[in-house]
Amino acid sequence: MHSKLGLTLAVLLGGSLSAVADDGAYKEFKAWQVSCSQTQSCSMRQYIADSPLSGFELQRRGGPETPVSLVLSASDSAITADADGLEVVLSIDGGQPLTISGDDMTVDTTSSTLTLSGDFISNGLIDSLKNGTTAAVQIKAGETSVSVEVPLAGAAASLLFIDEYQKRVGHTDALSAKGDKAPNPPLPIKDIRTIAELPGAIRAQFQEGGACADTEPLMLEGNAMSHTLDENTTLYVTPCGSTGAYNAPFQAFIDSFDMVTTLAFPAMLDGAPSATPQAFNLSYDYETKTFSSFFKGRGIGDCGTFSKWKFGEGSMGTQLVLVEETFRDCPAEFSENETIDPSEWPKTWPIK
Repeated sequence: MHSKLGLTLAVLLGGSLSAVADDGAYKEFKAWQVSCSQTQSCSMRQYIADSPLSGFELQRRGGPETPVSLVLSASDSAITADADGLEVVLSIDGGQPLTISGDDMTVDTTSSTLTLSGDFISNGLIDSLKNGTTAAVQIKAGETSVSVEVPLAGAAASLLFIDEYQKRVGHTDALSAKGDKAPNPPLPIKDIRTIAELPGAIRAQFQEGGACADTEPLMLEGNAMSHTLDENTTLYVTPCGSTGAYNAPFQAFIDSFDMVTTLAFPAMLDGAPSATPQAFNLSYDYETKTFSSFFKGRGIGDCGTFSKWKFGEGSMGTQLVLVEETFRDCPAEFSENETIDPSEWPKTWPIK
């Protein structure tokens, strides 16, 4: 598995779905789009045209025996406007229907999505998806009822791909390729999907007057993470602030012995050392504990500033050290035949 986590692709594309990390994995099986991140969080989704249900998605985080969630995206916001009495009925190829409601359903009226939870592995739903032809989905809200049929061609390959990427093949907690092996131990990294999952001192940065107060909460989905560096120290990386057309700001925090500090990103300014609390379009490699950032001068990415940092231990504890910085001014014209490699641009650091 590749180790760099590209945190910002979903942001830059203007979407709220999980980022398809440039170092993660993305495959298509028939109508299914399957994506996985460095944290081993995977999803298989299908978009449905001209339907009251615009999307059907299965999500599973990395880690031992993690549950499966189903996310339904409604084309009409009225379907999810009132959660009272809302229920979803699923059936595969006319088989025994499964009804989901109450505490097993989370409604997001902002994104018009329904997130369904349950023991979908043990109750046979995953096996039915793998072996079935069509899933019938009915959403009931009072007197309103909408029904959609979701074709399942490619679902078996999608589930197997997720098992392979999450290294569950042959293990008891696999979706498709079950075996007798015990589940793998958890990774030291995990997704942060909501502000509520952050430590209190970091959550405060998202409140009015905080450095990250202008951050759209949906931006965290697929773009924020934590890394347990040791038993007392955890790194948090999260979007922080308003996103531009092709540049998204991030901050990194260290929580050590319940004391939270903001990591500064060293940079060169007018030929002299400087630092900034934010980096744009940030990526993080948890195995080498290095960061990289590419601030685009314009959308096509043929100019801007590229930076790399590594961890260092200073008098104030964990700090970042600038390893490399390159810069290119925007040329007047762009050649479509030009190969863009920011690491090959003129270096502003180290100074020769």
